[in-house]
Amino acid sequence: MIMLKYLLIGLLLLVPEKKEEWVKIQGDPYISFLFPNPGERLKKDVNKMRSWIFQTKNDTCVFGVVCTQLTKEKGVLDAYTINQLYLALKKESVSMPTAILREEKNIPGKQLDIREICYTIMNDKQEMTYYKRFIFRDNCMYQITIGAPSNQLKALERQKKKFFDSVKFNKPEK
Repeated sequence: MIMLKYLLIGLLLLVPEKKEEWVKIQGDPYISFLFPNPGERLKKDVNKMRSWIFQTKNDTCVFGVVCTQLTKEKGVLDAYTINQLYLALKKESVSMPTAILREEKNIPGKQLDIREICYTIMNDKQEMTYYKRFIFRDNCMYQITIGAPSNQLKALERQKKKFFDSVKFNKPEK
């Protein structure tokens, strides 16, 4: 009987760990990224600006991507406009009374303006940590967000890296 127990324990150790298979999501015509599952896709028009919203969650994290076409005409946003948009979006992101901005940085990007914030929010007596990237490219703006309970930071960091690293732009900028 003891040998059977050791054999079963040994077999359990040999069984490969189940890998979470992430799904490639095609955003607007220019961006793709990975989600841990197919998620939900919504289209929304606000002030004549079209947005595609993608959202999902898994056991630990929530994920969101918002792709917004700022103008109908193709072109590049100037630095002043990008900065004003970023400041407004950052302010909106941390507008809840319990929100605390923890970190803010610029991410070097090849011909992209990428900014990232980290903030916490109290939600039902539980602190949540969120990372949000704002990417400005051509006439579009992308908001890429991941969040989880603050007591799950290791899992959040691991999934954040995979999620943020999966963001790809499909067509070269002109």
